[in-house]
Amino acid sequence: MNKSLSHNPGIGQAMTDIPSMPLSSSLDSNLAVLKETFDDCDDIVFNEAQVADKSVCLVYFAELVSHQSIFDIEKRLSSFTESYTQTGSQASFTSLVYRYFPFRSGDESKDLSFVIKNILAGQIILLVDELDDVLIFQSHKSDERVPESDTEQTVRGPHKGFVENIHTNLQLIRQKIQTPSLKVEYFTLGKQSNTKISVVFMKGIADEAIVEEVHSRLSRIDIDGVLDSHYIESMIKDSPRSPFPTLFSTERPDRVCGGLLDGKVAILTDGTPTALTAPAMFVEFLHSSEDYYDSSLIASAIRWVRFLGLFVALILPAFFVGITAFHQDLLQTPFLMRIAASREALPYPVVVEGVFMLLTYELLREAGLRMPKKFGGAVVTILGLVLIGQSAVQAGLIGPMMAIVVSVSALTSFILPNYEFHQVIRFCTIPFLLLAGLFGFMGILVGLMFALTHLVSIRSFGVPYFSPVSPARKEGWKDVFIRAPWRAMDTRTPGLGIDNIDRSGARNMANPPKEDKVDQDDKE
Repeated sequence: MNKSLSHNPGIGQAMTDIPSMPLSSSLDSNLAVLKETFDDCDDIVFNEAQVADKSVCLVYFAELVSHQSIFDIEKRLSSFTESYTQTGSQASFTSLVYRYFPFRSGDESKDLSFVIKNILAGQIILLVDELDDVLIFQSHKSDERVPESDTEQTVRGPHKGFVENIHTNLQLIRQKIQTPSLKVEYFTLGKQSNTKISVVFMKGIADEAIVEEVHSRLSRIDIDGVLDSHYIESMIKDSPRSPFPTLFSTERPDRVCGGLLDGKVAILTDGTPTALTAPAMFVEFLHSSEDYYDSSLIASAIRWVRFLGLFVALILPAFFVGITAFHQDLLQTPFLMRIAASREALPYPVVVEGVFMLLTYELLREAGLRMPKKFGGAVVTILGLVLIGQSAVQAGLIGPMMAIVVSVSALTSFILPNYEFHQVIRFCTIPFLLLAGLFGFMGILVGLMFALTHLVSIRSFGVPYFSPVSPARKEGWKDVFIRAPWRAMDTRTPGLGIDNIDRSGARNMANPPKEDKVDQDDKE
């Protein structure tokens, strides 16, 4: 579902939607056009001031520019007010700007689209009344290296992750999607914490009804403090009793940008590196950012491996319990005799062993998370694998086959890209294990039917959670079970109520223009 930087053809198309018109000599007219273009962008700044007898305005995005550069420009503007008053001409004003701003860029233009693109690129624009020209200044903001996400690492692709500063996170998004269609709206939640929240969406792509629903649910939150994005998630999610997440959480800017270009709405919370995107669908929790940085064939094969890993992590222990306790006739005689011999002196039933092993794994995992990082992993490995695991098998408390099955299931669960979804699948293993211990394979099938019925019934902000599989939308299957080549993915994922279903540029790649017959004759 989610696309990452490979969505960038849509960015180029958004640039073509920027109005192309000459600048006016009236400052009010220019500001009216810019404010209309950047409507609903709460992170843009229009800093109007009076310099001598002229009205000026600095226009910039707060997250993309250096505060020191703004301070220097404002200081220099006030310093030559007296000099400009003495000369009093438009030419002298421009010449004074050249002299007082040695770090300014030499680009000047009277085209509004050029001005807008420079604002989106992180430049500072100075508009002066009675001048049909602008002055563009470099912001000199250092590109600090942000850390990579610990829970969503990739080999190929961007290695930047969100941080706890909401302005830095918005900067990372603005740097990837440079279009005025990207809207940012600020909210404040928490009576005591006064936490800043940002709602980010693409106007013209995202469904306005979903945007309004996000606003409505956020406005109903009444709480003393918001310390993490999960506070918001738990209060605005659909089906609050369901263990499955109905909002997608991520720490990767490219994943959020891919969701925005697909018509999703992102929610950023100050003080946490985790962003939320809505609506969420079940299949996107099995997709990784790296799927969109590898070739289509490799990415599709890895997705099938991931689907297989989901079933292995979920029902492998239950399958072993069911086949051992109820369906021994499905096993070959030599293998059955080997299992029977290994379990001959064991004191507990196989289902009790499975529950004991799963709980032991959770205890060791939780202990490893709480230990200091320098030696926590090594201690858990030595204690868990060598001392506890091997000693429990030798002491006759558990069978070696059960130890292998639970270890494979626990290790395979880490193939799931999303940490929150990984937690849900890991804890759903125990109910399936109990069903298999009571009813065998029939219990597993009934459990899978109930789980599938539940997934089909729930929604995320009005969108079916199992879409585009159910309800079936075949045009959306290009990015579900496989990852089709980009030339074939000429439409966005259906079912989200997207206003603009066509993905810019992909349709042209799928149907490249034919060469003119005259040009072919010339080549011959």
